[in-house]
Amino acid sequence: MTPYSIETDARTRSLHIVMRGYWDQPTFDSFAQDYERAVRRAHGGGGLRTALVDGREFSVQSKLISEQFGALIARNMPYLAKRTASVVPAHLNKLQAERAGGDLAARYFTDIDEATAWLAELQD
Repeated sequence: MTPYSIETDARTRSLHIVMRGYWDQPTFDSFAQDYERAVRRAHGGGGLRTALVDGREFSVQSKLISEQFGALIARNMPYLAKRTASVVPAHLNKLQAERAGGDLAARYFTDIDEATAWLAELQD
């Protein structure tokens, strides 16, 4: 199973990311490159309205990787979705995701149905 997937939908102007496991530096670097390409391409097509990050199988990451997520998000803030729902498996993951998310317009959930319902409110 791959450590991540990134999909965009131009019709709904949405982004769906799945993240799994514990990442090393090469995995993060590959993700960062793919992520930046996806959000910038979507921005050129009208921008992203929503993003769903499914981290139910994503481990708590090292401090270095977590800090790099924060920098990645900050550097791409102009290209990111108006609303992001992140689904995490546990409280410690939530704390790490909140720290990395910074000023991101996000909420954090442990239930994917609640996350998608919250995103759907913006689609209406």
